[in-house]
Amino acid sequence: MAPADDGVIGAMRPLGVIAGFGELARRLYERSGASRWSVSEAEFSAALALAVARRFADVGAAPSDAEVAAFLDSLHLEDFALALGCRAGVDAAWREFDSRFRSLIEKIACSITRDADRAREIAGSLYGDLYGAARGGERRSPLDHYHGRSALGAWLRAVIAQREAQAWRAAYRAHPAAEFDGDAAVSGNHAAAEPEDPDRARLLALVATALSRTIKALDSRDRMRLSCYYVQELTLAETGALLGEHESTVSRNLARTRAEIRRAVEDSLRQEYRLSDDQIERCFEYAAGDWPFDLARTLAQARG
Repeated sequence: MAPADDGVIGAMRPLGVIAGFGELARRLYERSGASRWSVSEAEFSAALALAVARRFADVGAAPSDAEVAAFLDSLHLEDFALALGCRAGVDAAWREFDSRFRSLIEKIACSITRDADRAREIAGSLYGDLYGAARGGERRSPLDHYHGRSALGAWLRAVIAQREAQAWRAAYRAHPAAEFDGDAAVSGNHAAAEPEDPDRARLLALVATALSRTIKALDSRDRMRLSCYYVQELTLAETGALLGEHESTVSRNLARTRAEIRRAVEDSLRQEYRLSDDQIERCFEYAAGDWPFDLARTLAQARG
């Protein structure tokens, strides 16, 4: 593992002594299709170890075997593997990335800026940075910071939005009296001209309604498990002790419940609200960001 990562991983129990990590890594490697992008099993395992280290870096106690396994099993493995191939400069990986994400990057940039020329500029700049520059004999890219915790498309949207916001703030600081975004004069209210998808609020409102209804319809035991783990922030073992389940059973049931919620919300958005696949994807991308959905309140209302 790279020396630069020792400080992060040193705070954790060494992954080599986590029961079954090698076998789990092999299984996830097969699921990811990483071999298509010339990513070796050893490279993939090391990347998984770093993802675990990042995830649990701020946790006081070392994670349990089941918590590590649940986290790794939740990763977007195919996207993660593709990003690893791109980071290594594999041509086949970049061809796949281009076919899947070039038009999406331009669409995201256009929705954020509402300016086709600016969108093309952003897309070109981002592509160059993603491909990476050689520094000290190693390729450096923003993809170094992608660990598969969200879909690659959602991560790209967040990167583009962050970059555009930074560019806007830099332009404002340089020319505080200038006008931005057409007729919107920049004054003391910075947020007024911040670029944002005008449909974002509506999509988040729809997904919030669908999510609340879906959670309230869950079995009471599934709701209790969600409350223990996500609201009360108990460990898998502590949750299992309360529910009379082994921690591995808790992990499997949480994964099942998350999948059921996702399917039910997608069905609701598609059938009740007549959203397109692209709009549904944007719903989940926005929801994966800084979204103040009150899970505790929703679960409490369901009990009532």
